[in-house]
Amino acid sequence: MIIGNKEELIRATQEIVRIASVKEAPAGEGKPFGQGVAQALEYALEKGRELGFKAENFSGYAGHIEYGEGNEIVGILCHLDVVPAGEGWSVDPFGGEIIDGKLYGRGTIDNKGPAMAVLYGLAALKESGWRPRRRIRLILGCDEESDWECMRNYLPLAGKPEVAFTPDAEFPVINSEKGILMVELSGELQTPKGIELVNIQGGNRPNMVPDRCRVTLRGIEDDGLLAKTAAKIGAKMDIIREESEITMVFKGVSAHGSLPETGVNAISYALAMLVHLGFDQGIINDLYEHIGFSHDGRGLNIEVRDEVSGPLTANMGVISMKGNRVAVMVDIRYPVSFTEEQILERLAAGLPPAVTLQSHGGKAPLYVDGNSELIQILQQVYEKHTGQEAKLISIGGGTYARALDNAVAFGPVFPGQTELAHQPDEYISVSHLVHLAEIYSDAIAKLGQGK
Repeated sequence: MIIGNKEELIRATQEIVRIASVKEAPAGEGKPFGQGVAQALEYALEKGRELGFKAENFSGYAGHIEYGEGNEIVGILCHLDVVPAGEGWSVDPFGGEIIDGKLYGRGTIDNKGPAMAVLYGLAALKESGWRPRRRIRLILGCDEESDWECMRNYLPLAGKPEVAFTPDAEFPVINSEKGILMVELSGELQTPKGIELVNIQGGNRPNMVPDRCRVTLRGIEDDGLLAKTAAKIGAKMDIIREESEITMVFKGVSAHGSLPETGVNAISYALAMLVHLGFDQGIINDLYEHIGFSHDGRGLNIEVRDEVSGPLTANMGVISMKGNRVAVMVDIRYPVSFTEEQILERLAAGLPPAVTLQSHGGKAPLYVDGNSELIQILQQVYEKHTGQEAKLISIGGGTYARALDNAVAFGPVFPGQTELAHQPDEYISVSHLVHLAEIYSDAIAKLGQGK
């Protein structure tokens, strides 16, 4: 399907990216995730209505746009919430600017751009006179980046599609997603003589590699000692002195928490600095010894892998301090052949007695048989549009696919493309956006005809 209204697709993507739909406290009825998320949802639903589709808002938790009257439903699941912008941007993260053919902004690839590509791909089908045997439903969630409260509220009311895909990961087709487990590790602070740790704070979300970590100390008089130690451990940081206190701001590189090896963890460098300054006892040393710069779980007794989905990853995403206790949130992505209980059991056995382990829950792994009708159709569509073999792959990221019984992730990132989700200067090229609309339009057409 050739997308005729390309300019509208591009403009709509720019406009929805300009809405800062980061989760916040409830802002009243119909706004459970704050004003920005609610505004983004209503914008998308109104676009659907303008294009001639039915649209429904489910109390601000999610919404959907529908076409057709069939009993069976083909679902395409997207999300309109985004992670915080973070630091390190060279452009306005909510500006929606197009520079050299690239549309910049938080959510352009994750996941507002793909959502608009699906909507305008569906609109092109409708304008061509196509009528589906199955009902087509574009589902727009609003809490994907946090706790999936959107799906817990939406699915019991709207029901589950019989078949679905989500354009929220990579091409060709993802039939395996690792399990997700969030844990908190905490313990008592022990300080060396003459130095006081006033505060340590870093990271925005557990599922983001932290690009900043602030450490405030008292008792350090020699700024040169800090600079020398930073050079020794390879840390990039700024030093801010205010009277008796000195603050070090460690700089890393943000990345998606499921791919910690692609980022630079600022918390790791903060811990390394503190250990070199004499914090070689207590929770600071425990975290450095058992996590440090590793992201494979080896120091936590959870270094496991399987043939289908590969190795476990662990991202130390947030660190905080309250009173005399320091805590970190760790985002663990474990292979599909393991269970949450097995990982927790191994983790508990590998931690020092002084470290407290608290599970914050997670999501079970996903695996869909490669011989299913859904996967075979998506493989055919991908090969038609790219001329490349549609290999089945596994990811550590968690998509809406695992909320359903028969769903997989399908794009939007092509093999060889840089993964920009959750990173500074996130963008989608205009040509990529249009190509996605064509691919998703074709996938919807084939799935919409049923068996």
